[in-house]
Amino acid sequence: MPPPLFFLFATIALALDNGLGKTPQMGWNSWNHFGCGINEGLIRSTADALISSGLAKAGYTYLNLDDCWQQVDRDSKGAVKTDPRFPNGIKALADYIHSKGLKFGLYSDAGFKTCQGRAGSLNYEKIDAQTYSSWDVDYLKYDNCYTDKSSPKVRYPPMRDALNATGRPIFYSMCEWGVEDPATWAANVGNSWRTTGDIEDTWESMIHIADANNRWWKYAKPGAWNDPDMLEVGNGRMTNGEYRVHFMLWCLMKAPLLIGCDITKMSAETSSLLMAPELIAVNQDPLGVQGHLVSAQSAASDDPAVALADCADPPTDSQRWYLNDTDGTIRLRKVGDGRCLDVHNCDAKDGAEIEVYPCHPHDMKAPCKSNNQIWSWAKDQRTTTIKTKVTGERCVDVWNFAGPAVTTWSCNGGTNQKWEYDAAVGTLKSQGGCLTVGGNLQVWAGPLADGSVAVVLVNRSTKQSTITLDISDILEVTTPQQWPRDAKTFVIRDLYARKDLGIFTNTWSTQVSGHDAVMVRASRK
Repeated sequence: MPPPLFFLFATIALALDNGLGKTPQMGWNSWNHFGCGINEGLIRSTADALISSGLAKAGYTYLNLDDCWQQVDRDSKGAVKTDPRFPNGIKALADYIHSKGLKFGLYSDAGFKTCQGRAGSLNYEKIDAQTYSSWDVDYLKYDNCYTDKSSPKVRYPPMRDALNATGRPIFYSMCEWGVEDPATWAANVGNSWRTTGDIEDTWESMIHIADANNRWWKYAKPGAWNDPDMLEVGNGRMTNGEYRVHFMLWCLMKAPLLIGCDITKMSAETSSLLMAPELIAVNQDPLGVQGHLVSAQSAASDDPAVALADCADPPTDSQRWYLNDTDGTIRLRKVGDGRCLDVHNCDAKDGAEIEVYPCHPHDMKAPCKSNNQIWSWAKDQRTTTIKTKVTGERCVDVWNFAGPAVTTWSCNGGTNQKWEYDAAVGTLKSQGGCLTVGGNLQVWAGPLADGSVAVVLVNRSTKQSTITLDISDILEVTTPQQWPRDAKTFVIRDLYARKDLGIFTNTWSTQVSGHDAVMVRASRK
């Protein structure tokens, strides 16, 4: 017997129904480079540049205005008003963008105001959705500032329903910053959802955001994508190698590819990377499985990196520590190693890198008088926070509760700042893993629709190192149907260089520069 009509209506009302996002969205967004400094002329010239540069042909078809296109107040009927910097209005701008064969997107907020204090959409969802539809808007980014303190699970569905009710397919990009783990509940609310806070144009921000997004890889699928924020490629504060890591990981993770630089002034290197066809093909692969971190290696015995890793049984030398109550250092136990836990460059900000470095706790001539090697902890408790003396207010923190990154962060009492010290064997445990030296050479991988596997080899250390792809990495991300368990021979193709590198059995290794990456495809032979 068919279900009653009221049940069908209720089901429709509770599901996103726009048919969009079968592959991750690609386009351009104004925020990362221009912030509030946008105007009609800028957006028109950007539309022109998307066409003339070849970016649109490469797949970047959404042109999205972020915050500051609207005014602070609404009109007498409650409709949002356009900022005077857009003198011809949003509809005329949308028409111009559509005339180029592009799609047009706007920004609003699930709060009373946007993050920059403009009119938000909370309690105005229906009128705003109708306004967007009348302007032929194709995309909505929906932020999370100035709220009524209710859950995003309550505030985001009303805009979904309002957009559905317009009858116009409008891509719904949720930006609640991963506050309530939207990967676990937002697939029937939005086409994509932010999993993290805002990205910055720095190596530390970008790589930690990749780590945070990695946690949710199983939830991504066609029509519903994890969003680790927009691209910083081309904005100038990272090296070309770091931008390669950024773009290659975003492609592998099936992240939205939303350019955030001034595309009217792109360098040849930026243009080449953003339009690399075989990298983009991985991102747009119809299988829609998010690639993820599958293994990590150490650069060398003197690798200074510290990360969270699986605890070995028995613990390896790289997981055995001595908490020295006398001088406040945390030392590797191995005889003759002589290295201490150290805040890199005495960085006093949240997210500072932690490493091991030759111990110098009493050297008053060292940077910050050696306070970056002095720590405090509860000496009479097995489980404790560990504070750095650089500021005294930041604790050793497992990034986003999952790692592998371990940094300093403002002490907040979270479980990801609680460490269990086993003095007998020397392990420091948190979130099910052990504080470990090394592991900065990473293999990320994911399956593709044709049965091959996309792989990104990431060197998070600062020195050139050899990274090895093992057949076990390939088998971990494939089913026996995709890749038979006895198939050990594969062809490697460099996807950025667009060049076949040869046929290999069991393993393939290559040199990767520090803070750089190589992206390849492995195909069964």
